[in-house]
Amino acid sequence: MRRSISVFCLLILPFIFSACEKVIDIKLDGSAIQIVIEGEVTANAGPYQVSVSETKDFSGDNNFVGRNDAVVEIKDLTSGVTENLTNKSAGVYATSALQGIAGHTYQMTVKLSGKTYVATSTIPLKAVKVDKLYAKHFELDKDKIFMVPVFTDPVGKGNYYRIRQWVNSVLVKGSFVRNDDATDGRTFDNELYYETDKKFGNPLINNGDLMRVELQCIDKGTYDYYRTLNATIGQETDNPANPLSNISGGALGVFNACQSTNLTAIAKF
Repeated sequence: MRRSISVFCLLILPFIFSACEKVIDIKLDGSAIQIVIEGEVTANAGPYQVSVSETKDFSGDNNFVGRNDAVVEIKDLTSGVTENLTNKSAGVYATSALQGIAGHTYQMTVKLSGKTYVATSTIPLKAVKVDKLYAKHFELDKDKIFMVPVFTDPVGKGNYYRIRQWVNSVLVKGSFVRNDDATDGRTFDNELYYETDKKFGNPLINNGDLMRVELQCIDKGTYDYYRTLNATIGQETDNPANPLSNISGGALGVFNACQSTNLTAIAKF
């Protein structure tokens, strides 16, 4: 049977991505228990967090079990500074002193049950800000409202973006990723479409609501993970494939060192 993994961003619209790399098939039978690691470091002030959990048997529910017995470390490979993270809650580990710096490369190491999982990620040099954020009626269904963030890609190819959105402080499931391969130096002003059916549990945008958008500048490894995550979710198969994780050792998830900027606005339409 096929089952969605809720710890990931489960809503990424198919038409936003193009996939040109092969993903690795994994056989998810009823006894397949896997480690899930998600870590993030930004150029903003910390603390930063790493979550460590494990999947359940497919006969169980979608709530992952946090692992509190991991040893988690983040090292700034550029400066040599290392910090051992502290377990704060179920499966959540946090820094206390580490500071993310633009252009620096970070290595996350997680030791758990005799295995070691390692990932590296680099914070891009430039942060890109959202210039404007507004709400817009969907052209094909005027009852649906979506956010439109406006930002301009710096000239020079090789920029990768991840976008997340909140309505009245409630996170909309899923995130968008884009690159500038065909849009170098252009301004982005596209709607952030998402599932609005009640069964998905996403907040709807109403007049007067507080909207927030986060624009992350990410490296290619993180981009590839979120890009291929779409292919994983979209597969109509009993054996879905694994996204291109930047974590070695067989864990699911991603380590994301990024620039992060936010903009809020009131929905008016």
